[in-house]
Parts: sequence; C-alpha cells; structure tokens
Amino acid sequence: MILTVTLNPAYDLIYWVKEIEQKGETQLSRAFRTHASAGGKGINVSMYLASVGVENIAMGLIGGHTGRTIKRSLREEGIITNFTWISDETRSNVAILKKGQEDNPIEVNSEGPEISERVLDQFKDQYETMLHRVSWVVLSGSLPPGIPKSYYRELVEQAKDMGIKTVVNTGGEYVGPAAKAGPFLIKPDIRERKEVMGEKLTNSQSIIDVGRKILNFGTEYVLLSHGLTGDILISKDKIWELEANRDQLTVKNRVGAGDSLIGGIIYQVEEGKSVQEAVRYGLAAGMACTEVYEKICRDASLVQAQLEQISLNELGDSLK
Repeated sequence: MILTVTLNPAYDLIYWVKEIEQKGETQLSRAFRTHASAGGKGINVSMYLASVGVENIAMGLIGGHTGRTIKRSLREEGIITNFTWISDETRSNVAILKKGQEDNPIEVNSEGPEISERVLDQFKDQYETMLHRVSWVVLSGSLPPGIPKSYYRELVEQAKDMGIKTVVNTGGEYVGPAAKAGPFLIKPDIRERKEVMGEKLTNSQSIIDVGRKILNFGTEYVLLSHGLTGDILISKDKIWELEANRDQLTVKNRVGAGDSLIGGIIYQVEEGKSVQEAVRYGLAAGMACTEVYEKICRDASLVQAQLEQISLNELGDSLK
C-alpha cells in the first residue's frame, strides 16, 4: 500500500486562453477550455497511482466546501482517504495556459491556511496509525503557514524507523531539512528557482554536485530535472542521464506532470523494475500527461509511445 501526504492541498483550476488582451483598464481573457480537479502534488500522485490500479491512501489537511469536494473526487477515483480536517477553507490554485505557449504556464498558487498546533497533533496521530499499513510514503509539495519548515524531516525519519521507503518531492526551503533525513528518493522541485540547498543549477555538472551533497545525508537516489524532457538520476554508485525526444511531444498541459513522474516511478518499482528503469517509465508517464488536457493521462499507449523515445545513459560508475 502507498501513502501520499499533501499537507497543503488545493483545488486546481486550469484555463486555456488564445491571448491576454488589454481592453480599457482590464486585461481580459476568455478561456476556450477549462479543467478543475483536486490538486496538490501528493494528491496528484495518488490520482496517477489509482489510474494504473495501484491501491493508495491520501492524507493531508483539508477544510470547508473545497475540502469536501477534494475528498469526494478522490473517493470517486477509488482512493482511500484519511484527511485531517481544519476550520479554514482549503486553497485554490490557478494556471493559465496561453495557446502556443502551453509549456510555460502562468501559475498563481495560494499560500494556504494557517495550521494550528492542535490540528498538527491530530495529523501526527493519524500518520502514525497509517504507517502500520503501508510500504511507501510520498511526501509532496509546500508546507502551509504554521507548520515548521523542517517538518518533512520528522515525517521521513518516523517512516524510516519502521522500514518504510520514503519519497520526497518538494522545493525551496523545504528541500534541505527533508534531505537531511535521508529519504529513499528525493526529487527537488525547481520550477520556481533553479537552485537547491543554496546551489545554483546551471548545467549537468552542477546538478551532479548537488546530488552528491544530498547523498551524503543517506539518501539513496536523487532525481533532478534539466529541462522539460530530461532528468539526471544520481546514486552513490552511478549516475544516469535520461533524455527524451522533444520533437515527439505536443504539450497541452504541464500542470501535475512531475507528480505523474513520481507516481510512475513507484508503480514500476512495485512491479519489480530497477530504479533507473522506473525513472525512465516515470519520465514517459509525466511527458504523456503533458499531451492531454486533463492532469492525468489514462491512455497507456501514449505512455508507451513516449517510453520508446527516452534514452537512458550511464554517465559514470562513482561520484568522485
């Protein structure tokens, strides 16, 4: 069983527009297509896993009408939910995709409601209970106000003490504390800043150097993106570069694609694949998701088509 944790979930609203016009005092756009769904990085992972038949539990903090909508939609997908309820309304995030520039969305993400110590204590109790039922924990996304920036470290350590594999997918100031707990795999989110733990990512070598730094804390694998269609996977023994054919990709929606990548990795490792082959599949799943308007690609043939376009090359035998 897989457990996903989304401490700052959202309801995602996606709008596709032909152009953004200045009309009088207002910049006015009319969407020719819209999509709304439960969101937040861990929730997106849960939805991907459910789409390929992997049973999973979604945890996190939700509240209000938006929270009830998220819970209902996940249960309709066949996902087990064990959310902690808060008194405030769950946030909504907005993405605007301009025609011809879909691979560069405008994203407006809310900070999220303030979380009280009482709510966090309740979540801790629920989390501890759920750890007795699962073999993987995926910790994803930002942390809302009121939760210590180091909180992922505590959750990773608690899961590791019970022999549970952990995956962390977060960005910015949350990466360092999480990395120091030594999760099985960490994928820093660099959409907002091409920087990890104070190190700027300017080329493949800088990515490898940051990966080496994270591995020193006991992490087994570090996965870092270098562009829309490439990743570098780093372990203590080897480095692999994954590269896809961008010419074979028609981007319609990038929102949630990185979360499908994480879901694809876990799905394939659970199927017995090596981590590097699982990452190759995950990249194909993420790319396939950019080719559909919905966040999750449910067409296995699209994933297979992308998989055939991805090369996996070993760059070295050690990090010296």
